[in-house]
Amino acid sequence: MKAENMIAMIQKFTDQYGVEVTWKVSETRLNERGVKVKTSNEIIKSAKILLLKEKFNPMKVFDTGVIGLSQDYTRYLLTLPAIELEKDMIITDNHNMKWKLGFIDWFDIGGEPVCKQISIMEVK
Repeated sequence: MKAENMIAMIQKFTDQYGVEVTWKVSETRLNERGVKVKTSNEIIKSAKILLLKEKFNPMKVFDTGVIGLSQDYTRYLLTLPAIELEKDMIITDNHNMKWKLGFIDWFDIGGEPVCKQISIMEVK
């Protein structure tokens, strides 16, 4: 599989089934010394992402011989690498539910990043 094909597939599913989310980012500017510092101003950013109920794995192996609790109940989001999301950010979806972002995992094909996968947890 080529990186372009994977990116096109994720973009296609995001356009069809994606959810609009928003988050706040502190504005940064250069101070007198030329160092970037955060200001008290916040910028609201938004993007369309995929909210998933299970971990995405293009080469998932299904084991039918497992007995007992083996289900992963963590929710995930899947997005293209250009969307700037960071660990511990709080995002709000189109239903006004707030989600805290966990660890960020990424997929790459031939050294080119194709998508990010982030575990999420609902917060109030």
